[in-house]
Amino acid sequence: MGVRLIRISSRATGERRTVRVYVYTDLAEMRAAASGFRGQDHSDSLGVTHAYVDDDGRVTVPIIRLWVGALSAIIVSHEIAHAALAIFGSTLPKRIATAKHLHNANETHAHLHSDLESSLIRMLYAHGYFE
Repeated sequence: MGVRLIRISSRATGERRTVRVYVYTDLAEMRAAASGFRGQDHSDSLGVTHAYVDDDGRVTVPIIRLWVGALSAIIVSHEIAHAALAIFGSTLPKRIATAKHLHNANETHAHLHSDLESSLIRMLYAHGYFE
């Protein structure tokens, strides 16, 4: 069993925001860590994004958990979409209600993002733009 922590960050929102990415060699270990974070069942997950939040419920640090056996463009893109949406939502003024849509659990947005991104990447490879 093993896990590697990778930290990634962006200043796209004006301040440096960091995402913690844990890459697990053992699927059961990844699922146990994911399920233990907020007590939700992740027994069928291949990747998960959670987040630490402040007292207002806004995301402070997204956490992505990935399993090496399912590292693909679509899963990585999907989890990054969750993290990015959560960070973006946390930067909006407090008068804007972000809790309903702009958070790390918006599956519709993450699927839309990862489906489009992975499709474009596949097509770019197919047309010889990437090696």
